[in-house]
Amino acid sequence: MAEDCIDQAATLAELPEKPAVTAHLNIHGFHKHAGKFQNLASYGSDSIAIQDLIRNEPSLGEALHPALIYCAAEVIWAARVEMARTVEDVLARRTRSLFLNAQAASAMAPRVAALMAHELHRDETWQSQQVRDFQELARNYQLS
Repeated sequence: MAEDCIDQAATLAELPEKPAVTAHLNIHGFHKHAGKFQNLASYGSDSIAIQDLIRNEPSLGEALHPALIYCAAEVIWAARVEMARTVEDVLARRTRSLFLNAQAASAMAPRVAALMAHELHRDETWQSQQVRDFQELARNYQLS
């Protein structure tokens, strides 16, 4: 879309044609061998920083639920670096847990809320409300 926009602007401004230099630029997170990061492969080069979180605090490497591949370090990363601010944001948009297994995501919500509350300096009231809100949402995605 951006390329089309620039092409149209260049046409309207009657600028000389030039080959696009962005066709071969790597976006943030690019890593030629991202697959070597296994469960963290989708983070690309950021996987290294997430692995560092786990090295510094091994409990962050533990799975949040046995049915899904996500770990606590991903929650910390989402809050600290990706501006995630709600349990829904982490479990629906950052990890896609809600859509992959709503029941597991619902079970993960208290742990995710606790991790986020600590990271974002939120109180227990915030934490409880986040869990309630997410679990109410998750019920809409669960099979009866």
